[in-house]
Order: sequence, then structure tokens, then C-alpha cells
Amino acid sequence: MNNTQLLNILERLSSEAQHQVENFIAFIKKRYQSVENKPQPEITKGDKNINPTDLFGFWAEQPRNIRDIRNQAWQRLEFDQ
Repeated sequence: MNNTQLLNILERLSSEAQHQVENFIAFIKKRYQSVENKPQPEITKGDKNINPTDLFGFWAEQPRNIRDIRNQAWQRLEFDQ
């Protein structure tokens, strides 16, 4: 659909419908401009020299399974209430 066809369709709409279309277009333009002007976060690169193998043995002396984790969570919830 080209611009001429779009304008022909808009001209055939009622004045209320035209007003709603204009409001919608204004909303989209405002929304797009606010995203466009939003400051972008800075991306910093991590330290690739960190060795993650120490993290894998974090609970080596106290192995846990999902049942133990859930039981501890339920106990904490009872005290929070």
C-alpha cells in the first residue's frame, strides 16, 4: 500500500475515526522518539581471567538436593509470617 492509497482510505473515514487515527499516530511518534532519545547502557567486558572451577565445589562438603532446598525454604516462610 502506498501513501496515496493510505490517504484515500483516511479521507473516507468519519471525522471521529480520523481523530482517533491522528491520536494513534501521535502516540506512536512520541513513543518512538522517547525510545530513540533514551540513553543506552554502557556494556563493560568482564574479566576473562577468573577461574570458575572453584565455584563448582561450593557445596562439595554439604551436598544438597532439591528436597532439602524446598524444606529449608518452607521453614523460612513459616517464620516470616
